[in-house]
Amino acid sequence: MHFIVINAIKEIIHVARYIVVSGDEVTTIDNKSWVNFHVYLVDGFKHIHVLLNLKRLIGGGTTGNMTNVILNSY
Repeated sequence: MHFIVINAIKEIIHVARYIVVSGDEVTTIDNKSWVNFHVYLVDGFKHIHVLLNLKRLIGGGTTGNMTNVILNSY
């Protein structure tokens, strides 16, 4: 099932005219840090939001750790 979703996302990204990649770091109520990566695609007047990845930051939300998570997420 995972590969079907990934292939569908790749097809959508391939035909999109504009792509915005964004990442957000959040801290949960139990003081754990998570980072998510999502893509906004614009196809005509239709906006498509795709969640690419959601990772827990083990070493906290420091710049070096977030860079490491981003580079090793795929």
